[in-house]
Amino acid sequence: MRIFKCPRCGFPFMFSRIIRWNDNGTITERMMPDLRAVLLEADLFNTLFARIEEKMGISISHLVFEAQRNAAKEVIDGVLNRFPFSLARLGPNRRVVVRVFCAVAVVTGQSYARAVSYRPGRDGEAIIRNPYNRELMAAIVLGAFESLERKPFEHTWAQIDGDDCIVITASDQKPEFSDRLAVHMPPLKAGNLSFPRCRVCGVPRELSYLEWREDEGIIVDTRRDVRMAFLDGFTPTTVFRELEKELGEDIYPLVITAQKEATHRHLDELKLVTREDRMSPGGNRSIYEKILASLPLFGQGNPVSMSMEGNRLEVTVENPYNEHLLAGHMAAIYEAVEGTESEVEWRKPDPLTVVFTVRPG
Repeated sequence: MRIFKCPRCGFPFMFSRIIRWNDNGTITERMMPDLRAVLLEADLFNTLFARIEEKMGISISHLVFEAQRNAAKEVIDGVLNRFPFSLARLGPNRRVVVRVFCAVAVVTGQSYARAVSYRPGRDGEAIIRNPYNRELMAAIVLGAFESLERKPFEHTWAQIDGDDCIVITASDQKPEFSDRLAVHMPPLKAGNLSFPRCRVCGVPRELSYLEWREDEGIIVDTRRDVRMAFLDGFTPTTVFRELEKELGEDIYPLVITAQKEATHRHLDELKLVTREDRMSPGGNRSIYEKILASLPLFGQGNPVSMSMEGNRLEVTVENPYNEHLLAGHMAAIYEAVEGTESEVEWRKPDPLTVVFTVRPG
């Protein structure tokens, strides 16, 4: 699959027309400003959910699947429920939409996808290569088709010439517990951030290290050869919400630890905490500011203030995409900069603001 890329920064033109980096620390769909996306290491969810299953001794794959299915449907509904895009649900237009679905999978780095067959209202098949997570990719496919066809679907996997092929068929209903994993989209606070942007396509210039390998369906952070993906900003919170109901708050230390490990690896690979930075006039404060500046680029929130009193770090983030994952992120940053174990706590002065406090643990 060939995608047209910006000649200046290499960002896919199609994607730059679909999403927008806002001045409030979020990435959203242009037509639906409440629908958030986040840029993450593609393997983060695999690691996170596997850790929870291992430590709690239970399977949560069914919850994660339904949360991802519902999130995907919500995203596609946000487009197709609006005129004139609602015309895409009519007659042969649906075949065009299926090709668009495949292109979106590629430009978001979720997988390579190519439709093999499609009978509107009945079934379809598609080659799926390099999914960031095979079953979560299946959930995204089902959610997209449920939005397009306005009916539930189910799936199986087959092989075509050595490739994984997802086979979807119309179904009578979804699992009863699926409704419990409905997506909640809170409103967003305004902000006043600004980014140096590409003069051609308008995306943040600082993301020029991303490389799209469209024949593989992946995005690579070329600074450290790590796969990245643009994913919806709702699935983790939706899953954590349901797990807390079933298992209590014991899940959250696992979430924080998994994110701490991912952040430590990220900081080490990029060598973001250096002796030269420590010796600069800004010292440790400049290191914190440099690292926190990536949050809005990844759509994870707007760090509106930071203070350091003694050995206590306080960071205020507006529009956080998930407070527990960000807590692990803050703890890892503190440990890397200060060279000591940490403990993190937070409070929410309002539903759209989290104040993190990190100190030696």
